[in-house]
Amino acid sequence: MSFDTESEPKLLNDNDAISSILIRLPLKTLIQCKLVCKWWHNLISDPVFIATYSRRNPQHYVSGFYLQKFLLLKLYSELEFFPYEGNHDAAPKPSLSFIEDNNGVCIRDSCNGLLLCSSFRCSNEEERKYYICQPTTKQYFSLPKPPCEKVVAINIVCNLKRSPYYQVVCICDSKTLPNFKYCEVKIYHSRTRSWRDSGNPCIIKDDILFERGIYSNGAIHWVGRGEKSLRFDVENELMHWIPMPAIKDGWTERRIGYFGESRGNLYLIENYGPCSSTFDVMEMKMDYSSWTLKYHVDLQSLILQRFNVLQIVHEKVGEKYEPLMVLKGQGNFMLYNMRENGIMKLSYSTFPVKDVGDSNGLWYNWEAVFPYTNSLWYI
Repeated sequence: MSFDTESEPKLLNDNDAISSILIRLPLKTLIQCKLVCKWWHNLISDPVFIATYSRRNPQHYVSGFYLQKFLLLKLYSELEFFPYEGNHDAAPKPSLSFIEDNNGVCIRDSCNGLLLCSSFRCSNEEERKYYICQPTTKQYFSLPKPPCEKVVAINIVCNLKRSPYYQVVCICDSKTLPNFKYCEVKIYHSRTRSWRDSGNPCIIKDDILFERGIYSNGAIHWVGRGEKSLRFDVENELMHWIPMPAIKDGWTERRIGYFGESRGNLYLIENYGPCSSTFDVMEMKMDYSSWTLKYHVDLQSLILQRFNVLQIVHEKVGEKYEPLMVLKGQGNFMLYNMRENGIMKLSYSTFPVKDVGDSNGLWYNWEAVFPYTNSLWYI
């Protein structure tokens, strides 16, 4: 038996033929195919292939966010998934029980289709474990323990358009300068499967809210209650301060009503005084020089109840992207169009979110929201 050695390389490098087969596979099977060989891994990770697969298989696409709350004596955080784009039937089941941890599991961060989770009810930091998981396929990977005694903040960074690998950025107390307000940055890379130091210790402030970092335009952002917020440039591994708007006269502390990202822009809402239904939505300039007024919101004539702002999203309608605000009130989820000043209630039949024990309707706020989109990650 003989082989045609001249035709074999042509067959093995026929990307079009293999792509025509892969593009017909279910999402879970396709992700598993990334393990077959490096060629298939690179082919499936290619942005052109991902875009084509998404167009041809809209039934696998869903975009939305997880809502997380903590209930007494429960090991796993209570999760619901709120889909606002794509096929709602493709939404992942709102449960982390597939991650086996005696201390339970909760979400710490999310980015482009991956969740960063950790042990939940731990008596000390030594017991805490960290996980990367893909809830659509129920895959998860246990991260090596961050090389520090105290984790101040931990965030995941991933962008399939730039790289098939993800990174985890950990802000830790400084070992070299323990008596000062300094921190160290450790970075985990999925290619090397290891942690490394990043740069020199940097100053941190007590008024930075490290619990929720927001990833946008290649940087992680943490909002502050004082005059500055913080930004970590992931590619260049540099910390930068971001100016904040002046605190309202008569108030000694900033009151954050929302801090988040949509379509590459950062948004900030501050609430002062007893009337929370009238407020401004601020947008950060792309050069980080200052915040500008983007929308003035007046919901007094539309809502007669208390509410929390959960998320700002932009939904494509025709050729335009409409700026929408997801609100949670007592018993209702609502979408508010900031450009048209219109609002609609979302029925649970459309968005099946339970209100177990939600007596005042305000279990959730923006810090409990974790955006998620089905993706082709294999961890």
